[in-house]
Order: sequence, then structure tokens, then C-alpha cells
Amino acid sequence: MLKGSYEVFGSWIAGNAVSGPDDGPALDQCPSAPVSKQSAMRRRLALVFVLALASCRGNAFAPAVGVPQQAQSGGVSDLAFEPPHWDPVGPVLVGGWSGKINAFAFDPADPKVLYVGGGWGNTPRESPSQMGIYKTTDGGSTWAPADNGLTNTDGTISSTVNGLWLDPANRSIVLASTEFGGTFRSTDAGASWKNVDRAEATRFALSGKTLYLATRRGVLESHDDGASWTVSLRLAQGATTVAVVPGAIYAGAASGEVYRLERGKWARAGRPGSGAIHDIAIDPFAHDIVYANVDDPRVWNQRLYGSSDGGATWLRIYCGCSVGAQAIAFSLIRPHRLFLGEDSGYFVHVKAYGDNPHPKIRYATQPFGTDTRYIVPVKGPYKDDDACYILQDQGLAYAPRCSSGRAARLSALPNTLAYSVAVGPGGSALVAPLQDNGAGSSTDSGQTWRYVHGSSEGGEAFVDPRDAQNCYFAHPDAGLYASFDGCKSFVHEKVSGIESLAFDPHTPLKLYAVTNADLARARLSVSTDGGVTWAAAPWRMRDPYQVVLDPHDEKRILVASGTATGTPHLYYTRDGGTTWQRASGLPQGIAPNAQIYFPTHRLYAAFDPRRSNAVLVADHDPNTDDVEIYRSLDGAQTFRLVSTLEQPATQRPWPNLAFPRSELPPPGADYYATRFYANRLAFNPSPPAGATPAVVATTRFGAYISFDLGSTWRRLDGLAIAHHFIGAAWDSGYLYLSSFGEGVVRSRRPLQ
Repeated sequence: MLKGSYEVFGSWIAGNAVSGPDDGPALDQCPSAPVSKQSAMRRRLALVFVLALASCRGNAFAPAVGVPQQAQSGGVSDLAFEPPHWDPVGPVLVGGWSGKINAFAFDPADPKVLYVGGGWGNTPRESPSQMGIYKTTDGGSTWAPADNGLTNTDGTISSTVNGLWLDPANRSIVLASTEFGGTFRSTDAGASWKNVDRAEATRFALSGKTLYLATRRGVLESHDDGASWTVSLRLAQGATTVAVVPGAIYAGAASGEVYRLERGKWARAGRPGSGAIHDIAIDPFAHDIVYANVDDPRVWNQRLYGSSDGGATWLRIYCGCSVGAQAIAFSLIRPHRLFLGEDSGYFVHVKAYGDNPHPKIRYATQPFGTDTRYIVPVKGPYKDDDACYILQDQGLAYAPRCSSGRAARLSALPNTLAYSVAVGPGGSALVAPLQDNGAGSSTDSGQTWRYVHGSSEGGEAFVDPRDAQNCYFAHPDAGLYASFDGCKSFVHEKVSGIESLAFDPHTPLKLYAVTNADLARARLSVSTDGGVTWAAAPWRMRDPYQVVLDPHDEKRILVASGTATGTPHLYYTRDGGTTWQRASGLPQGIAPNAQIYFPTHRLYAAFDPRRSNAVLVADHDPNTDDVEIYRSLDGAQTFRLVSTLEQPATQRPWPNLAFPRSELPPPGADYYATRFYANRLAFNPSPPAGATPAVVATTRFGAYISFDLGSTWRRLDGLAIAHHFIGAAWDSGYLYLSSFGEGVVRSRRPLQ
């Protein structure tokens, strides 16, 4: 497969011909496919193989993109199939709440003109928002995407935006730093963009007429408003941030050092902690007072350090923050006042001198949202206090008095990070679990949304395929939320942590699930009243995390099980659980000391809705981050690898981190910092007569569709803003995807 940037993922072919007890002669007589790699020779061989395979198999299995063929799979052919357009359907929540924002720029001459973007920020912590860039000209009442030209080399949107900068002397010039596409420049106020550097980039800072930029190459500088760049400070692991006040310039490195520019030369100013520098704040009234929040190499916290001698020595500052000071910024009006934002609050350090490890820090009331990423002090209406913009996981807010923390929401964008999506018939009922915002539901096709009261971030959404009045939000910590009125209102049922609902195709209100997920004693349970009460299933398996029922035969059941330190397994039964067998041919490797946390696990299984003997399994290979597709044609007895969706290399590593003490699993267990990697499969439950059901695979580097039971795939998200997906659902041939940056999106046309 051709590797590119994270969001640059061309058409590809991978996998081997599948044979087995139920394959039949036609499959057994076809050759095995070569694995497609980067060389032109291998690509040509793959193309030759596909042509031969098409001739051998006829229309049973479709060749790859660009190969002429007969129309198949409900009239969709390779020549006719094009990546669909996508429409966001929310959630956009009441009060201006939206999703994670890491980038911001404003026009100082017109406060109604604002730009926002979502990315990773200065260092790769947790999962990135891929919202691209939005612009408002009315102070946040309405927003519009501003992504024209903000593209990777293959034309996909470079949507992981870490930083934005607007030239205060020329308001038409705007710059955007992105994670995978590099730096872009606009000369028409965001109407169009042109790439000016391809290195991963984060923060901008202006000193006089020189503009600085932190990138994977180090600190760059520009003397022509960002049109061209040269290396100012070369760093082997790259720069993470750069900060400027009149008379002082500091930069932070991924290796953990802080540098200071003095008389035109960069000098090392010390190493505050043991991780990468997340951000730097300089006191504009005393340039030797500088604070840095430093990534803890073991957890996602940012530890706070202060220096009173220009960075020569550093002192650990204990701010009392729950998971560390995520955002730091000095007041532009009050000397030695530092604003702090963290995961669960907003603080003011009123005497920040850099030499007091246990300062008195005042909590500032912040009624709307808590997970603060960045604070941008600006001139406001009060002479004794700054105003400030606050960038959070709940959107963009503005505080007329920054020290109060009271902020009004300015963003109502469909840029949430959605873990899952469930859709009722006709697309009117929707349920979507979100990051840092609980779960949302809609009963009018996404025009309006409401919170599932009391819900937590993460989890999975379901709609009963027999009765669309029954909607569910299952959470591995918080338990089950059920609605029996078409997703209008939800009740928190009394059941322990729950995952993976599966519905009996013939018995109303009977469903299976994995319960006790929050207690590390997961078990299989059954309910006969729609999830109100639960009892242990008559069969026991160790560490289950997914249960799947054949959509037409309640006696055919699959259970996936395993832990981060054990071999994953898939079990199957054909007699309703009287006897169980373990599937063969699936991967046996284990994760390298890394916990795989909700809402995804190693194996994800799905039945072909037309053929009970056909089963696909997606596996996230923890050693490569690839998503591997396995297929069985004998009812899950044996599997073979048929295709591999390779994870492109990234410029910055995606670290494994430890869980904080406030979350399960217990402290000390590693987890993927971008733990929601996705490996979901979703078959079209109602394909046209005679067509092989289309199946979608979601990954954190694209979404793909197959019309030949997983042998070949076409990329789906070329015209989408976000490219990181987890959940998928079908309705009347339309596809819904839960994205990390654009919420839930719906294909503009039926895909099958």
C-alpha cells in the first residue's frame, strides 16, 4: 500500500485471495495478491494481478479504483464511484458548546472577525481534532469553513490545525500551521490558502517585523509575512512552541529544552522537566520571569515550572491542578499575573514570580466548560483587567474580565469529536457519544440536539433494528442510558459499565451486552426487557468486550475477548451458546505494554447481512498501528488476512501514556495517547437485491468502503474535512460516520 502523510492516503490494493472450506472452486483457482508497497514495479504488479483477478472472479469481487469493469454492487462501478460529499449533521449543542479548539486568530481592528481551528496543539496529547478552519465575521453568531486550498499533496483537507496567526498590519494575511500538511498562507483573509512549508508546525510569534514559527525542523523565521521561511534554530526533535514579548523571545523543544534568543543568537536556557515543552509564558513586565508547562512523559498532565532568572534555573510549581496546567498566559495589564487553565477549572496566579513552589492560586468561576487548552489575553473594556479568549474542548469563549473566568460562548460549530453514531430509520433519530461533552441525541435529523443527561464522554450508540423507538448509549464506566420514545428522553438504567449491545433478531426487547466493564470483571449478560434489567448469560468467557448476533439467526453469536497483555480471541457458536469454538487464523500478537481503551478494542467482528457464513474481522495491530481485515467464509471457523490498511508514518510520535489516577484501568497501565484509533466495520443492512452488501471500515487515517467483502477498498473521506473516524451507520443507502473534528457526517448521496 502506498504510504503518505496522515491525511494523504491514495487508492490502494492489498490482501490475498481467500480460500477455505466454503470458498468454492472459483476462489481456490485464483492467484494470491501481491502486497502493494511504494515501488512503481510493485504497483504495476498489483494492477496486473487485479486485472487477472477480475477476469478469474468476474463480478463476484471488484478490482481496485481506476480499473475498468462491469457495473456491480447496486450499479456502483470503479469508474462511476467517486468519493462522496459529506454534510455535517451535528451535534451543535445549545449555548454555543462545540468541540476541541486548539488554534485561534482574531482581527484587532474588527473584533467580529475570528478564525478557529482544531488540532493537536503544541504536543501530541490525547486525540487531535480535525476540524480544519472556520471563520466568522459577526462575532461568532455564524461560522463558515475556510479550507479552500488548505490541502495535502493529494488534495485532501489538511484539517489538523495547530495554530493560526493574523497579521495585525495587514488583515488580509492569515497563516495556519497544520500537523500533516505543514504551513499555509492566505492573502485574502482565509478565502484561499497556499502551502509555504511542508514541515509539521505549531505556534507563531511576531517580534518586530520578524515572524517565528515552531516546526518539526526547529524554529523558522520569516521576514516577508510568512511567504518564505528559513531555519532560525535547528532542533533534531523539532520545536514545540515559541513565545514573544517586546524584548524577549523563547522557544521550547520536543526534547525538553528551553532556548532564548539573545543578540541574534539562540542560547539554551535550561531544561525545566523531563518531557517536551508544551508552552511558554513570559511576563511582559519582567522578561526574566518565565513559566513553562511541560508534558509529563508518563501521563497526559502538563507539569508547571517557573524561572525568575531567564530560564537558567527552574522550579516546579504546584498549582493544585487536577491533571496539570494545560494553558498558561501572562496578563498584559497586571504585572506578574498568570492565568492558568486546566482539565477541570480556570485559575489566576496573582503573584507569579517563578520562585514560589506553593503559591496561593485563586480559582476563577467558569460556568461553561472546563477543559482549557489555550488562553489569549487581549485588550478589553476594563483598565484593571485583561479580556481573554479561552480555547477549550467545549469550543471558543470570550471573557470581558479574564481574571473572573466568566466567559460567553462564541462558537456553535459541528466540530465535536464523536466516538460513535446510531441512526433510526429515515435518519430522523440520531445518537452520538462525544468527547468531553457526554452524548447528544436528535429527533429531527440533526437540526437540533440535546444532551443525554448525566452521560459521560466515550461509549457507543445503538438503535434497536427491530424497533427504532429503542435508543441506547452504552458506556464502559457510566453504564447504560436507554430511550423508549425514539431518542427523545433517556433513563440511566441500573447496570454496571456496559459495552457492545447486540439485539436478538426475532425476540423483541431481548439483547445481549458486555457488563461490569468498569470493574475489570467483564461478563456477558442478557436482558429481556430492553435493557432495564440484566442477568448473567448462561455462558462464561474471560475478558469479553464485543458480542455480535447474526442479524437473521439468533443462534449464531460471536464474542471477542482479550486484554492488552493477552492474545485476542474470537469465539463462535451456531447453537445459541450450547457449544463454543475458538476461531482460527486470527492474529496472535499482543500489544507492547499498551492498554487499549474504550470505545475500541483489538478485534471488531461483523456478519455479512446476506450470508451468515461470511464474517469480517478488523484488527488493530498494536505493533504497526495498521488495520488488518480478516475474512471467514465458514461461519467464523477459520479466517484469512485479505487486506491491510497501513498506518502512514507521522512526523511527531504518538506516545503511549499512563492513565491518570482518576480513570480506569488502574494507574500504571499504558494507553494509546490517541487511544481512539478505530477499527470498526459496518455492513449496509439493506443492499439492493442481488448485490454484495457494501461494508465500511473506519480508521484514524481515513474511511474506506468495499463492495467485495473486504478484498479491495475505496477511500471515502477525500471530500470530508476530518479524516479520523470510529463509528459508522447506514440508513437507506446513506452512510453516517462519526468523525474526530466534524461530529457526525452524512453522505450526500446513497452509496449503495
